Amino acid sequence: MSTATETPNLPAPIVGKFNIALTQSNFQKLADKAATLVYNEDNLDEIKSFLDGVRKVEKAIEETHKDGKAEALQIGRQWDSGKNSFLLMTSTIKSKPQAEYTRLCNDIEDRKRRAALEQQRVASIKQGIESNALKFATDIAACTTSDQLSYVERIINLEKGKKDKYAEFADEAISRYNELNALLKTQKETVRQLEENARLQAQAKLEADDAALLKLQEEAEVVQNKVEEAKITVQETAINQSMKAEIPVATEVIPEVKARRTTWEWEIKDIKETAKKMPDWTTVTVIESKVDEYLKAKRAEGITGEEFTVAGIRFFQKKTF
Repeated sequence: MSTATETPNLPAPIVGKFNIALTQSNFQKLADKAATLVYNEDNLDEIKSFLDGVRKVEKAIEETHKDGKAEALQIGRQWDSGKNSFLLMTSTIKSKPQAEYTRLCNDIEDRKRRAALEQQRVASIKQGIESNALKFATDIAACTTSDQLSYVERIINLEKGKKDKYAEFADEAISRYNELNALLKTQKETVRQLEENARLQAQAKLEADDAALLKLQEEAEVVQNKVEEAKITVQETAINQSMKAEIPVATEVIPEVKARRTTWEWEIKDIKETAKKMPDWTTVTVIESKVDEYLKAKRAEGITGEEFTVAGIRFFQKKTF
């Protein structure tokens, strides 16, 4: 029987050492015998003897590999040792500058984040003032009775009391809202004149005083024009206030740094929440050492039978021939 086999493109010394191992362990005899083996129960001893022989050849191959690889491993370790020794030279002069540079860059990045958050906070407060001022102006313009105007006035006064909301811009907000309150007060006086005029017109109608009714209607038209003008004024005032508002800008000059390498990473915050909300992101694995420890203790106690199951794990005997 031919024993030739294709080998990878290996150096001749390696192939030669394995061939010596085959020769010394009588591999050729086993290869010839493999073709004449009879596989039946009467021939079990001969088959077993053949397999024992093959295992001896395999052991010789393994030992040849181990011995040959030891040389390569030694060379590899020497290269590793050389690399580590020379890298230690650079590490010695690099460690402090690298640590300090990283600290400074992280500090700059942190300051940039804090500056951005501060700018966002200020912009949010100022935008809130602008939005409220425009809304209050719209609400004032929509009012047609003194009661409605009084309600808007209460809302504005309540907003003026929210100093925590406006922080250091509370005085600015109050000033803006006071200006609207002044216009609202004028509007309220004008609307009350209309309401009084309407009451007098109703009385003139009851008394059939046409002359008085005509005069009151003329006066009402004049007052109504004032109301419409006031509506325009209050909205224009809010718009002008908004246009004059300062846009917050960053004041601190922060150096620009560029990361040598940027990567996205992740870390577990709550594995139970992850398993609950994203079950396909997690796996359940057995801690093999714990199972082995249990089996060892169970064997010490004595096991009856060839298999048993505990907590969903099947323990069984595995026989090798």
